[in-house]
Amino acid sequence: MTGWPSGRAHSNSTMPQNDSQESHYLSMFAAFEKNGASDSPDWLKTLRREAIADFERNGFPTARRGNELWKYTDVRPLANHVFARSDGSNHEQIDFAAYKLPCPRVHQLVFVDGHYAADLSTEPPSQSAHRAETIGHRSEGLIVGRLSEAIQERLPLVEQYFNKQVGSSAFASLNTAFVEDGALIYIPDGVSVHEPIYLLFITTGRSQVVTHPRVLVIAGVNSKSTIIQGYESLITDAKPGFTNAVTEIVTHSGAVLNHYKLQREAANAYHISSTHATIGRDSHLASVALDLDGGLVRNDLCVKLAEPGASVKLDGLYIGEGERHVDNHTFVDHFAPRTSSNEVYKGILTGASRGVFVGQVMVRPEAQQTIAHQLNKNMVLSDEAEIDSQPMLEIFADDVQCTHGATVGRLDATAVFYLNSRGLSTQEAQQLLIQGFVSEVLSAIVDDAIRQYTDDAVLTKLV
Repeated sequence: MTGWPSGRAHSNSTMPQNDSQESHYLSMFAAFEKNGASDSPDWLKTLRREAIADFERNGFPTARRGNELWKYTDVRPLANHVFARSDGSNHEQIDFAAYKLPCPRVHQLVFVDGHYAADLSTEPPSQSAHRAETIGHRSEGLIVGRLSEAIQERLPLVEQYFNKQVGSSAFASLNTAFVEDGALIYIPDGVSVHEPIYLLFITTGRSQVVTHPRVLVIAGVNSKSTIIQGYESLITDAKPGFTNAVTEIVTHSGAVLNHYKLQREAANAYHISSTHATIGRDSHLASVALDLDGGLVRNDLCVKLAEPGASVKLDGLYIGEGERHVDNHTFVDHFAPRTSSNEVYKGILTGASRGVFVGQVMVRPEAQQTIAHQLNKNMVLSDEAEIDSQPMLEIFADDVQCTHGATVGRLDATAVFYLNSRGLSTQEAQQLLIQGFVSEVLSAIVDDAIRQYTDDAVLTKLV
């Protein structure tokens, strides 16, 4: 069974039948390497070539090729589209009001169709030279800046961490091959960043483009910070776009990082996201992922609890309507002893939408005294909607506390009847129950301003 039902609307701009699905990207890379990437440092050129070779060797993932991780999601409609790289010409006259956070935006980076938008961002580029000088010596300088600047300035930090967390996969390889710009965030040791760091990626939809956003986050020893990544579409009747995002996160000893993702791209958009995090000793990552729109959505979230005392809390909410397809794959690797994870993902599916959740928790032999809990709960509100849920535990240690579970159900008719008896209409009762269902995920957002912003976004979607 495919993850993109026949009859789903998408553009007729497809590749000729006698061309391979990968050949377009190979040709695009050859042009990019000649024109856009020729002044890159040698280590990045090598990395790009290795990545495109990996993509050419493995191709797009399909169940037919024996890739079990993609058996519920058919990427052939995406692979058959001819997407172009953006030239950055669609940037003018963007009304930013809809994307403003209700808090001071001291650190804000905005990218439009993959290109940095200086007029919408708050990071002053003029400070980049000073940042480059200080960060090379690991001094006190906070970095919230463009990845392309850091690469051009040969910051040792980038070469040290870039692409070190990412495994081999077709879409991650494509991102690495075409990496051009994105965000670099470095939180120095002992520094607490009180304002949220806001990274916003806007797709205009004025042309059929592919973007490869890249984010690299390094949280220093005993640092504290909050990051929100937003993926938005400028217009609702957008041309099909393809966002292929990769985020790498490294937290060092004692760091606390809150990482929130809000995805609201167009109804015909393809959104592929891969997040890889390595958590250090006594460090904590709190992740909340909200998928409210998009046509075909796939999120891979891989967390390695690399040292004793590392912990992670993963919360997610996905809403399917129409013929949307949203697929969440999570992998938590308890690599060291005395680590803990707590995961709650919830889905609401209506229309003929389809949801997928595959959550894998691995406890390695040396990871004694592990605590791991995983739960996936789904609310299916129509006869045509589908959900595939697979929570999985692989335990190779004996001193552990591990649980996992999944539920699929409809609105509680008894609860609706009770609320009717208290004067609420059936629609109001259903709305209240759905809001209660999602509240557990939204309450995991500890920053008040971001929680208000995401609450409003979810409420608008549910009304």
